This record gives sequence, C-alpha cells and structure tokens, in this order.
Amino acid sequence: MTSYDVTVTREDNLWVAHADNVGATDVEHFQDLDVEVRDYIAGMTDAEPGDFVIHWRYEINGRDVTDALARFMIAERELRDVMAKEAAKAAERDAARLDAIKAVRSAGLSQRVAADVVGLSHQRVHQLVSSQPKLLPASGQNKLA
Repeated sequence: MTSYDVTVTREDNLWVAHADNVGATDVEHFQDLDVEVRDYIAGMTDAEPGDFVIHWRYEINGRDVTDALARFMIAERELRDVMAKEAAKAAERDAARLDAIKAVRSAGLSQRVAADVVGLSHQRVHQLVSSQPKLLPASGQNKLA
C-alpha cells in the first residue's frame, strides 16, 4: 500500500499539512486534518482516500510533538469507543428498566412500589411512565401496596 509522510505545522492561525512529493494544504481546525489531507492527497494522486497510509509528523515552533499528540489521539479514540459501548449498555439498561416498571405495574403494583423495585424515586418513575404510551393499568384497578 502506498504511504505518504505528512508534516503538520501551525502557520498564520492555520494547520498546514505538507505531504511529501504531493504538496500542501491547510485547515482551520486540527480535527479536520485527517479527512482534509486524505481528500487532498487523493485528489492530487487520483487515488481513493482509503487506498493509502499517512505517516503523520507534528511540528510546532520547531519542536516535534508527534509522540505526545499520537498518544493523546489514541487515548481519545479509545475513550470514545468505551463511551459509545457504555452508552449502548445504558440504553439497553434503560429499556430493560422501563420493561420492568411496566411489568410490575401491569401486575398491579403501585408506581411507588415499582420505583422501589428498580431503585429510582417514585417521581422519576412517574416521569418515565408519563413519557410512554398508556399501556399501564388505569387508576382504581387492583393495586398491591
């Protein structure tokens, strides 16, 4: 696979990326570098953005800060992955909790008791139940304390 060495510097409030044997482009925001540089190289070489590897080097005011930025970007990506998985698990838990509330309510328990079952305040259970279509027993039906 073809690879390109790209050196990124900061010039005139822009991030400037110099791709060896290709040319240079600039972006305003650091987070845009990968996409924009890939598009630039692809356009200049008639390749697809995923058809080559970029070896990044970051130089700020003459100092090589590549290792520090690479460690940060890896840690950031790993944290985002973890957070996405945790968000998915939280959504799964929330759906299961709502199903549990509906189940105990449809079995005749009060909202206050349902709150005790799922470990929430009765006010929060009321909010959750109120935001759902009315599938729970109507007031006045047999409720167990």
